[in-house]
Amino acid sequence: MRKKLFILFIIILSLPLLSNEAKACDSCNFFEYSLLQNRSYIGLFYRHRQFGGYDQYGYSSPSPGTALVTSKLPAGFENGVVAKYTPNARKAASPSIDQDLIVMHEPEGTGLYVNKTDQDWETYETVELRGNFTWKNKWNFTFILPFESNRIHYQKMLDLPNPVQDTTLTVHGWGDMTVAADYIHYIYNTKARHTFRPGLAIVVPTGQSNKVASNNSPFDPIIQPGTGSWSYVARFNYQLFYTKTGLNTGFSYKQSTEGAQNYQFGSSFNASAIGFHQISLQDDWMLIPNAGAYYEQSHKDTWTDEKQQLTGGKVVFAQAGLDVNRQEWTLSLMWQTPVYQDLNGNQIHHQNRISIGFIKAFKL
Repeated sequence: MRKKLFILFIIILSLPLLSNEAKACDSCNFFEYSLLQNRSYIGLFYRHRQFGGYDQYGYSSPSPGTALVTSKLPAGFENGVVAKYTPNARKAASPSIDQDLIVMHEPEGTGLYVNKTDQDWETYETVELRGNFTWKNKWNFTFILPFESNRIHYQKMLDLPNPVQDTTLTVHGWGDMTVAADYIHYIYNTKARHTFRPGLAIVVPTGQSNKVASNNSPFDPIIQPGTGSWSYVARFNYQLFYTKTGLNTGFSYKQSTEGAQNYQFGSSFNASAIGFHQISLQDDWMLIPNAGAYYEQSHKDTWTDEKQQLTGGKVVFAQAGLDVNRQEWTLSLMWQTPVYQDLNGNQIHHQNRISIGFIKAFKL
């Protein structure tokens, strides 16, 4: 009976992952990390995501009077330019404006444009405290508390009627907290161990989602540290461990409610497959190199029930990493680089990502 319930539990959690509605995302649903053995741990992680480059470069000016801008705007950006955030701007702007010319992190139609160059860049940095607690070797509970620092740089920003050079926007603050629960099921044979971990995660709107510039205009919802929305993530992870070599695979599907500024992030699907090998050294040292692939896909976001054209798409990353372990301590290093991306509109491209983690394992 318990085995039947377990199988039913897996099927229910897997249904959203098989949905044709699953698309990908500008950021990962749930940053997965687990020790080689399912153990409790406390960890501090640093993650860095870099963006740069476009499918098309340059700028085409809209007709005079069609963009809603102000000529002398306060210093929301470090060098003195910020768009006036107007919730109904898109309805007032001329429909002839090409939305692909609007910066992806400013809701379409507000009148802030960029001359897209190869010197534009974006960075998203996260420092997160992560606690992982394994109970009776059957259940696993996780919490994640992130602090976000986001920087956007445009080499040429247009604030009509005068262009402005070298413009940088910085937003930082507490992100939304994640709480998660997994059920752990093992299958053993003489040489191999199979571990199945279906689970659910909830992203709670505890973060700062209404950060404002120095002129009290709210920053774009996409670059806010928090979202102001509830998100629900269905997850399934599988690990095969054969002697000293193994494979980790994972899938997740995320759905979000409408959040701050009436903005709703599109539903997203992530998948990964990572191979690893355990190398034992002297004095209890262990190296675990790994390599594989990671995939993201998402729907377009919506803002006041309108699709945002410069959001959503799909991207595939190649991934390599190394865990350095000694007794209860682990240093985790991970690097990702995009090998394929198909983004909606003329979005800025994904570039490299890195993750560094310091983990201390313990027994409850």
